[in-house]
Amino acid sequence: MLYLAHKLLNEGQVKDLRKSLMLSTEWVDGKNSARGSKVKKNIQLNLGETYNKLSKEIIEIIDKDELSNNFSFPSKIFNILFTRTGEGMFYGPHVDVAFTPKGRRDLSFTIFLNQPTDYEGGELILYITPEKKQIKMNPGEMIIYPTKYLHEVKTVTQGERMVCVGWIESQIPRDDDRESLYLMNQGMSSITNEYGHSAATQNLKISFNNIYKRFMN
Repeated sequence: MLYLAHKLLNEGQVKDLRKSLMLSTEWVDGKNSARGSKVKKNIQLNLGETYNKLSKEIIEIIDKDELSNNFSFPSKIFNILFTRTGEGMFYGPHVDVAFTPKGRRDLSFTIFLNQPTDYEGGELILYITPEKKQIKMNPGEMIIYPTKYLHEVKTVTQGERMVCVGWIESQIPRDDDRESLYLMNQGMSSITNEYGHSAATQNLKISFNNIYKRFMN
């Protein structure tokens, strides 16, 4: 499974988050977080009281989200950014830095915060060879994908795009190992839901846990 897309925030959570962001006066040039990058043109919420409060809330929500946890096996969620991309703004093709002083970036995520009809352009493009995924999601929906993928945000030609992005350091560094554990867990859940708990399903759970623990050393 190359990426995970699902609903993370409910309508009330999105509404409250958007209100806090729109009322804030702490927006700065997005290049501040990209070392003067020439491929990035947007604005982002600056570090401060509002940022600290909202980023903490986002981390707590993701940390409690069962599907996100089953997919990413997070050990750390960090480097939260709240960004706005208005008319003429974009983020050209790039690959996110793999390591920062705060942690290793195994997975990247984007949480969409406004309606796709609020803006034209602004699609998130994932270059997953040989495909090119074009992504534009509804408010509160989230996509998680391996940080290794080349990606970009197309130029917004009308309106404004608002998202929250961030990174996850996984307990499982390798993408293929993480995917295998995710699929095993999903398969066990399906078998249990269909046939109930039994000695066989308990043995599968024991086997999964034994394999999972190998990554905890």
